[in-house]
Amino acid sequence: MSNVFDLNELKLASNVPVVHGVYDLTPDELLLSQEHYESEVRSYPRRLPLAIVKASGALVEDSRGQLFLDCLAGAGTLALGYNHPEINQAIIEHLQAGLPYQTLDLTTPAKDKFIKEVMNFLPDEFAKNARIQFCGPSGADAVEAAIKLAKQTTGRNTMAAFHGAYHGMTNGTMAMMGNLNTKARRQGLMSDVHFLPFPYSLRCPFGMHGDEGAKQTLRYIERMLNDDESGVQKPAAIIVEPVQGEGGVIPAPAFWLRELRRITKDHGILLIFDEIQCGIGKTGSNFAFEESGITPDILCLSKAVGGGLPMSILVFDKSIDTWRPGEHTGTFRGNQLAMATGAKALEIIRRDNLTEHARLAGQYLREGLERLARETDCIAEVRGKGLMLGVEICKPDGSKNKFGEPEADSALTIAIQRAALERGLIIEKGGRQGSVLRFLPPLIISYEQLDFALETLRQAILATAGPAKEKVEDNTASNDDWSQHFIHTGKGGADRFEAVLNQTTQVLKQVFEETSTPYSGMDPQILKALINNVDLSNQQLPLERVIEETGDLIAKNSIMVQHPHCIAHLHTPPLLPAIAGEAFIAALNQSMDSWDQASSATFVEQKVVDWLCEVYELGTQADGIFTSGGTQSNQMGLLLARDWAADTISGHNIQKQGLPEYAGKMRILCSKKSHFTVQKTASLMGLGENAVVTVDTNPDGTIQLASLVKTIEALKNEDLLPFALVGTAGTTDNGAIDDLAGLADIAQQHNLWLHVDGAYGGALILSRHKTRLHGIEKADSVSVDFHKLFYQTISCGAVLVKDKENFKYLLHHADYLNREDDLLPNLVDKSIATTKRFDALKVWMTMQSVGPKALGAMYDHLLNQTQLVADMVNQSSEFELLADPALSTVLFRYVGNHTDAAVLDSLNKQLRMDALVQGKAVLGETMVNGNVALKFTILNPCLTLSHFEALLKEISQVAAQVELTAS
Repeated sequence: MSNVFDLNELKLASNVPVVHGVYDLTPDELLLSQEHYESEVRSYPRRLPLAIVKASGALVEDSRGQLFLDCLAGAGTLALGYNHPEINQAIIEHLQAGLPYQTLDLTTPAKDKFIKEVMNFLPDEFAKNARIQFCGPSGADAVEAAIKLAKQTTGRNTMAAFHGAYHGMTNGTMAMMGNLNTKARRQGLMSDVHFLPFPYSLRCPFGMHGDEGAKQTLRYIERMLNDDESGVQKPAAIIVEPVQGEGGVIPAPAFWLRELRRITKDHGILLIFDEIQCGIGKTGSNFAFEESGITPDILCLSKAVGGGLPMSILVFDKSIDTWRPGEHTGTFRGNQLAMATGAKALEIIRRDNLTEHARLAGQYLREGLERLARETDCIAEVRGKGLMLGVEICKPDGSKNKFGEPEADSALTIAIQRAALERGLIIEKGGRQGSVLRFLPPLIISYEQLDFALETLRQAILATAGPAKEKVEDNTASNDDWSQHFIHTGKGGADRFEAVLNQTTQVLKQVFEETSTPYSGMDPQILKALINNVDLSNQQLPLERVIEETGDLIAKNSIMVQHPHCIAHLHTPPLLPAIAGEAFIAALNQSMDSWDQASSATFVEQKVVDWLCEVYELGTQADGIFTSGGTQSNQMGLLLARDWAADTISGHNIQKQGLPEYAGKMRILCSKKSHFTVQKTASLMGLGENAVVTVDTNPDGTIQLASLVKTIEALKNEDLLPFALVGTAGTTDNGAIDDLAGLADIAQQHNLWLHVDGAYGGALILSRHKTRLHGIEKADSVSVDFHKLFYQTISCGAVLVKDKENFKYLLHHADYLNREDDLLPNLVDKSIATTKRFDALKVWMTMQSVGPKALGAMYDHLLNQTQLVADMVNQSSEFELLADPALSTVLFRYVGNHTDAAVLDSLNKQLRMDALVQGKAVLGETMVNGNVALKFTILNPCLTLSHFEALLKEISQVAAQVELTAS
């Protein structure tokens, strides 16, 4: 049987509208006919006078052939846009199969499939105890059913809703509506409804902003419920939209929803979430409430859940299924076509990951709207989640209402909406005084179309509100204005500091709680564009807003080192005492060069250094200094070695006289697996990279001692001057630890300075495997890197020197800083850095809180787990282990069914990149015996083998996609 029509005919000519000049919205014959025959109750045609004759995706074509970008999409009904080919095909197949249009509540295969798709779309915790109820096809009927269910289940009659709420237009739902104008002429609405304050930062009823205002609404609600004189009887239920739509696109904070859930549970009140408009992917998750991590008692769904056709349902916990047969019915609750399209829509949204697209595209749109807000004078706030966004319009002259808030401008809002329509953009309005422009585009909207929407809105605002008034720079600001940006001493001087840190903590807490992947998966080019769009020259935003935006743009799109699948580099999750230490370090802002800048910090660093020298058994003459990390520590060790060598060879003082004439003969020896900073340091010291002579390694990655001796002798025979030997305690790729005792003997025999790079493996000194570092105590200098296996925040390192007299090669006295007659210690005397952070505090706090024994036990666990993971890889038919692990790295590659080396190299390179940009895993990449290798760097002691099983499964799935694409 042939199709009734050709789906391809629905495609429109362009991806975005093309409007020449301003489109004439004078009503045509179809619109005049509508006005003649239809009731005065019609609403949308008054603001959007269009007669639509064709539509596809996010575009509609009117009766005169003009295209419009529709960012209303049936008030959120058309999640996949107009005439999605698979939705159309589902309708055709349903009709051609001879299936019924509607069946009351009799079941059918279409109904069964729809139910299962809904259950799969729900959070697992909610779905496992959920029951579904089909209501009449409007969202209002679902809410009416929820009201009945709540009242009969609790035996109470009171309902509680929120300021700004919209739940429908029936007797019960209008009673719970916030908009007084709409229900001004209605009499006899459902009684005993009480309204509660909703967290609305811009127009907070408590005169507060942000989270503090939201907390006050919670206090109000909980206080009311606990007050026996409040006059409000305990409600059967509290109904809330996680993102208010008609009320002005106002999202409830995740913590607020969590607290509301706690309050309702404490009082035995049912919690109803109305996600009729904000559900089904619009907010960047399947349901807006998911961000909070809680579940409601009852969930109301309509609009997009039917795939574009009329459908409404309730989903609720089976424990409150108190219905008797037929207590809530509706003839069209069995709309079979809507079940077919709804099931297909949910399937497509999950399959194509459109909720994630909504999150990323929504962030892109929001950034553009916020940029526009900074360029104009009439936008008071941009808010919302995902692709459900609102722009609140205020008077451009900056006038305030009697509450000190930006004064709403409903007339300008209407004018902007019409001006946008004249330029090809359909947007809705709503909110307080009708002053919010609303975006509800379909989930399939493209970035090209979003760019069109942003540019069109910009033109509409310029045409109506005019350009922003030039801001005259005020150079007469008083120090009272500046003081808000600093911490002050004395009572109250740190209040704002406290608020800023609290907000930052809450933002990061939310980021961590919502993180499910090691990277957000945002396309790098989109992320780059969003960051480049931030204006660093012409804005002065409230710090609270900057913190929020930093959380959304930067923190949420960062590599999450705490995630089990972030396993690429020598990059550890930091310990909490280290993070707490960072707060002290940043707030105190001490520079560790002179005692009069650091005072107690100077003694703390020396205490930690002395303790380290004892741990590494370097002797009583040992000393050290904190550095930025392994690179600087290696540089300092080799710099001291160079100057010591020149002094030893000829009494030459490089510090005063520069390089000696024989500098070109000076040589540093290390293995071919040593860190590249050895070559880099030789270059910076003026010796050149050719001064570094690399020695072959054993199969396990350790330096060959016999080859080293031959190399030293060969250099001497060539009249060259080997002066320094670098041993590695943990090579970057293999984690190999050289025979340090053997190196120490060779260094002593040939009068070489022995520097040990312990950035990776040096932490073993705290574990039961410390014997693997035997010989490190004989080193002349040692690099310690705390932001690796000591789990400190970046940056944090140290260089330890066996004989502190050798720090004389760095000493230089400055009259303003470290005078010769100073009695108190100045750490700049032994550092190549002048300004230096108080990083020692983090180690000092960590050793008191976590302790060296616990750290050592973590390392023991990591080494054992690495062997088990390597065995897991080795036993897999899909992967090949490329080297036996020496420390905590596993080198392997995906092989699948391939044997060709070039194919495997290409496959593994693409696999690593795809895993990263898809947010699946952050893997390392290196070369092993000429083959491209993937690398696990196992540093997180909190991981279990099940994490690695899941990770290997993810890698296998990404590899399958790569293979499929390649074929």
